[in-house]
Amino acid sequence: MKKLRFGIMGAGGIAHHFARAVALTDCAQLVAAASKDPQRAAAFAEAHGIVGCSYEELLKREDIDAVYIATTHNFHYENIRACLNAGKHVLCEKAMVMYEWQAREVFGLAQEKGLFLMEAMWSRFLPHIRRAKEWIEEGRIGALQSVTGVIGFRCNGDPEHRILSEKLGGGAMYDIGVYVTELVSFLVGSPILEVKGFVRRDSRTGVDNRVSFLLRFPEVDAALQCMITSNAKEYIILNGDQGFIEIPTANVGCESFLYDGERRLTEHFRQEHPQGNGFVYEIRAMAECIEKGHLTCPITPPEATIECARVFDTLLETGVMK
Repeated sequence: MKKLRFGIMGAGGIAHHFARAVALTDCAQLVAAASKDPQRAAAFAEAHGIVGCSYEELLKREDIDAVYIATTHNFHYENIRACLNAGKHVLCEKAMVMYEWQAREVFGLAQEKGLFLMEAMWSRFLPHIRRAKEWIEEGRIGALQSVTGVIGFRCNGDPEHRILSEKLGGGAMYDIGVYVTELVSFLVGSPILEVKGFVRRDSRTGVDNRVSFLLRFPEVDAALQCMITSNAKEYIILNGDQGFIEIPTANVGCESFLYDGERRLTEHFRQEHPQGNGFVYEIRAMAECIEKGHLTCPITPPEATIECARVFDTLLETGVMK
């Protein structure tokens, strides 16, 4: 397989994590990183032995096939458009965009340009999540009926921090609510028919800091919570009529537990990530898709990102979708 040559747009903490993941694969290599701050780009480049440059310079480089976008949420839409118009494949950090119309537009543009575009919902690719989905599809818990899920941490940051900043696309839903929404939709494997929820907002900045919401699928109901106000016990539990699956810290963990109808543990799956970095799985999947000429990935298809953006629109604007 020809190595997929990456450039990175944005030089924050998650970009460093991605850069280390690329180095762990044999299907990709990192060429350059760009930032609006030249000093930050230079420091990032020195740390990873690559080239530091501006956004414009990055997109003009002929030795870059794809761009990983690691900027704040508010810039994703314009960054994706710029990359696609420059002829680059794109992997954009979650939440990929802030609104459903933006998701539909950028996927349409990627199709028009004949380029690969995927949201970096890396947790869908993790082995323990894939195993849980296999258990469901194999009927190990019978008919899936309901799901519960919680994700949360306490953010004590400055109101100007990206997570608490409305202008930077902050808030609980965009930052971590995307995980429970897209992991649950992946595991359930059917479209969301209805959304209802309650949104509480930070008194200083107005961003959502605690959201409780219900998702109705054709045969399954899900009750989910995300918050940036508490170091919550994080989990996803999937209840069937013949057992259940428990996934602790589902989005970053490495294990899943299968229980039978008598609540007895029947299987425990655990697989550590290479050097603790779970980003390697999505990088490998993207490289394989592009090698085969695919413009999207079946694990995180456009429909999943568009559907999640619709959930954002619903909860953050109206609270009810019918």
